[in-house]
Amino acid sequence: MVVDDDAALLSFTCKYLTRLGYTAIPYRSSEEAWNHFETSGVRFSLVLIDLTMAVIPGEQLSRMMLNLDPELRLILTSGYPFDTARLLDLRQDRIAFLHKPFTPAMLAETVDRLLAHEHAD
Repeated sequence: MVVDDDAALLSFTCKYLTRLGYTAIPYRSSEEAWNHFETSGVRFSLVLIDLTMAVIPGEQLSRMMLNLDPELRLILTSGYPFDTARLLDLRQDRIAFLHKPFTPAMLAETVDRLLAHEHAD
């Protein structure tokens, strides 16, 4: 799941993840992403969330999703600095931060690192 209100970045991210062999489901709003996450019954291995989303900010959306699925891996993105230690209840092997703009290589490395931890648990 990829959640970002920037249409160009959302498209780029989903296309690149697809090229890497992942299924990427795009959402342009945090509300739409939350509704699908909460009601679909689908278990997502990883969710990439822009922190500066309207209505439900990315940090709040992350906490809501983790309340439903504590095993979820998260990549938080923003053009502004963010300290993942602010989310003290999260295990650091389950959360990463990518500063925008990020490169395809940075995205691939971060996804691979988080999902490698998933298989090690």
